[in-house]
Amino acid sequence: MIKEFLNTDKITFKIAKVLAKIPMSADAWTWIAIIPAIFGFYFIITGQIILGVLLFLISGFMDGIDGGIARIRGKATKLGAFMDGTLDRFVDFLVFFSFIFVAIPMFILPIDWWVMMLIFFGIMPSFICAYANHRGAVDDPGEKVVWRILHRAEMIGLLLLALMVSIYYPIIATYIFVGVVILSVITTFQSFGLAIYKSRKLGEKKTPL
Repeated sequence: MIKEFLNTDKITFKIAKVLAKIPMSADAWTWIAIIPAIFGFYFIITGQIILGVLLFLISGFMDGIDGGIARIRGKATKLGAFMDGTLDRFVDFLVFFSFIFVAIPMFILPIDWWVMMLIFFGIMPSFICAYANHRGAVDDPGEKVVWRILHRAEMIGLLLLALMVSIYYPIIATYIFVGVVILSVITTFQSFGLAIYKSRKLGEKKTPL
């Protein structure tokens, strides 16, 4: 939701201009970004939540500037975008699965059930947008046509907040976590419905009178 009102691309592009001077390819930034996420997951499951969250933030920062570096150097490719999007899902899973190992109380359902729902519904909106574009249902390579209530950056940000809060206020952390799951479910069906609506509107424009 914030993505529509705050131009985060402009911010990351400015940072990418500085980091583009480092002699490392954009694809290398993409692949390296998963390393701090792996260590972040390790530290979360060993109880070092603050360090784990910090490493996930570093991973997110590195992931946010790879595309900007590629564009600055004039080397943005479809393969690079594919690798970036795919590796994002690995990082998402590591963040989601971290909650299995965090001591937060259940809310109606056991926490591992909520984690299972998040793994599916947290990834589905991105899949819906990418697949609708791939199949030509909508022309949305920048994922801007199919508007989403909860974007990935907001979802991951709230989950990392829940991890931090869990150290001192586990009940509040549960509410944040469950809230993200519910918003992810809503976003999944909202994205699916909007993709269908936009596709039908596109079909009407292409239909000759």
